[in-house]
Amino acid sequence: MKLLKKLWLWIVSLFSRKPRPLGTVRVEELPDRLDPRAVYLVGEGEHQWFVALICPCGCGETLHMSLLPDARPRWRARVNESGTVSLEPSVWRQVGCKSHFFLRHGFIQWCPKESFR
Repeated sequence: MKLLKKLWLWIVSLFSRKPRPLGTVRVEELPDRLDPRAVYLVGEGEHQWFVALICPCGCGETLHMSLLPDARPRWRARVNESGTVSLEPSVWRQVGCKSHFFLRHGFIQWCPKESFR
């Protein structure tokens, strides 16, 4: 009976956990293996070149978003007071999984399917 109770409490805990934002990792060079729960700000000091993360859809692709002013397309990354990252504009993959989402305060906010057309 104790085992059954422990199993039940574990199952309930899976559904009652608060979502956690993606962690922010500042690096000069992108590591070989990325943590799927992290956003990487790549650059030196205050000079950031790009943002990288594992696609949140689960396809496993590494996404790179340029922060360089002369690049097209180009994103803007903001590190919030909480240390989380917000990214503008949205990330919209045109090939592969075709994910479309915003990164706001470290959380993925999916765009409605209607916008995928």
